[in-house]
Amino acid sequence: MKVKFHLNARNYDRALRAASVVGLAALGLMVWSLLDERALPIVVAMSVGQVLGTLSLLVYLAVVIADLRRARIMDTVVPSMPPPPPESAPASTDSKDSA
Repeated sequence: MKVKFHLNARNYDRALRAASVVGLAALGLMVWSLLDERALPIVVAMSVGQVLGTLSLLVYLAVVIADLRRARIMDTVVPSMPPPPPESAPASTDSKDSA
């Protein structure tokens, strides 16, 4: 069974809202573990909070990459410009004293 998910411009808003909600949930779990120093909140924050925060970041990055590809920024190859020629050093004007 293949699941196809195409992220088009109409889905950007929904995906970003979902990423924000999931990120805030992860942040809430982290804050809970700071306020309640028992073992369970810490374990939940370090496992579930980590997964939710990472998922939120991945969705955000997917939207950014999809938007850049839609704008054809990532698909175009920018020709490299040759480096500028080195500036010639001024001639040394040190004079030797023969006193």
